[in-house]
Amino acid sequence: MNRPHRAWALAALAGLGLVAGCTGGATATTPVGRPASSTAPAGTAPASSTPAGQHSVAPAGTPLSAGQSPSAVLAAALAALKAGPAVHVGISSTTSQGGITFSDDATASGGRQLISTSEGGDITILLVGGIGYVQSNVAGLVGFMQVPQSQAQSQAGRWISLRPGDELGQNTYDDVTDGITLSSVATELSLAGPLKLTGPTTVAGQQALGVQGRAPASMQLPSSARITLYVATSDARPLRYQVSGVNGYQNQITFSDYGESVKLAAPSGAIPASGGTPIVT
Repeated sequence: MNRPHRAWALAALAGLGLVAGCTGGATATTPVGRPASSTAPAGTAPASSTPAGQHSVAPAGTPLSAGQSPSAVLAAALAALKAGPAVHVGISSTTSQGGITFSDDATASGGRQLISTSEGGDITILLVGGIGYVQSNVAGLVGFMQVPQSQAQSQAGRWISLRPGDELGQNTYDDVTDGITLSSVATELSLAGPLKLTGPTTVAGQQALGVQGRAPASMQLPSSARITLYVATSDARPLRYQVSGVNGYQNQITFSDYGESVKLAAPSGAIPASGGTPIVT
């Protein structure tokens, strides 16, 4: 079953024994464990890079005007996000017992995702040319990807490739690659009605409005949970997506570096998750 990576993150927390009675969720304010920007496992070279200071010109979104409805503001924000061409997405989910952080660079057709868990898992996921690539240490493969221990020992530190129909541990190709492209990130910014506007306020140094609603049922959060998507009034781009109203659980997605230059390269020698000959690029 396809799970957006917000829900995937909390499902992984549940799998690690960090969340009791929850199987769906979102993201958070306080990174835990090792930084999401931590390096790949020793002995492997980065498969992609984002050169510092290189930024393409991102299309401008439509400025928000007074009197627009909450649904119109939400629609404008999702359209601005999908218009790209790229954005950095910072995600974290924490409970009183641990958490997960994500650091994503999303483009229209691919991207890079770095994941760190408070249990010591470090995972890198790439989506290049429609193929997903995973590199992880043992803790990440076992605790997050739910790969058997013996398999994880042999695959730790190596790139594993997934095509549609492939599985790694208890995760399908769709599970692994969802939430990496701009359009799939946009599908994750769900709000259940009734919607209302909050603000104006300042978020990340920008004037913003908030669109607030209830958590979708798929998140399986308490009825007290509220979600607010903060949107820049200048161009309707999303700035922050935040869950509140759940004791002991903090969630947040931040958006920055719109128009960043993201260079992606398929790693050579990846082990096919379905078996067979390693991919040579």
